[in-house]
Amino acid sequence: MATSLSQRGAALLCMALLAASPLHRESSCDDPLPIDPAVVTKEMKLKAFRGTQELGPACHLSWEGGSSPGLLIYGPSALADLGRKFTSAKQAADQYAAESPKGVEPILGVANGYMVFDPKVPNRRLFVEYKHKVYMIVSQDEIPLATLAKALIQR
Repeated sequence: MATSLSQRGAALLCMALLAASPLHRESSCDDPLPIDPAVVTKEMKLKAFRGTQELGPACHLSWEGGSSPGLLIYGPSALADLGRKFTSAKQAADQYAAESPKGVEPILGVANGYMVFDPKVPNRRLFVEYKHKVYMIVSQDEIPLATLAKALIQR
């Protein structure tokens, strides 16, 4: 069934108005990724990066083959949706410090990067700044810390 040019134009106008409306909410994957998935793919010898998918307030990264490591990214939009707004990665990490017996630890080789890790869980939270905004990256310790640090985009 063919649509006329005016029908397409009207549909595009409606989509643009909806996107610009105050009711439109960005998905958790709309924030730019602070990590380069290609580095994780190469370092861990994974199959091709499949992409991102919104998973609750987080953005889930996945790879082909189903054996991908669990990696969730909470960007500034997702953190704001959860009522969290941080001015620095250190401030964000301090909020989660009680989850780790060691408290907040710096991520070696990553400027303004901090980690909260409890090996008993194992739940590793990385807090980084990317494009002047704070991100929380959660891995279930399936990706080596050195690989995560190497994959972080630092500018």
